[in-house]
Amino acid sequence: MEARGATKNSLTLFTHKEKEPLFFAAIGNAPYGKDHGHEGFVIVTAASNKGMVDIHDRRPLVLSADAVREWLSAETTSERAQEIAHEAALPEKDFTWHPVTAKVGNIHNQGEALIKEIKPD
Repeated sequence: MEARGATKNSLTLFTHKEKEPLFFAAIGNAPYGKDHGHEGFVIVTAASNKGMVDIHDRRPLVLSADAVREWLSAETTSERAQEIAHEAALPEKDFTWHPVTAKVGNIHNQGEALIKEIKPD
């Protein structure tokens, strides 16, 4: 997960403290290979708090691994999806973050050096 950092010359890399995969809550119109006239999906966000607000005022909603299967189920109602978003979202304390070069935002730049911590301007 990445978000704009405090300066325009850096981004912020977020990772799970336990190096677990991150599952972002998103909504879209499946099946994604079909033409619906409104292709794609959106990442669900929540307000930032507890330290993340210094980086950005919104944060992607990251779900626990246990909640992902139900979130993705076609049987999950919009009411249940709202409950999952409130109950299964990981708190800020589960993440660690640091500034990285803005070069990470360009697909032509590759390599492990892009995610190393930098000193912001």
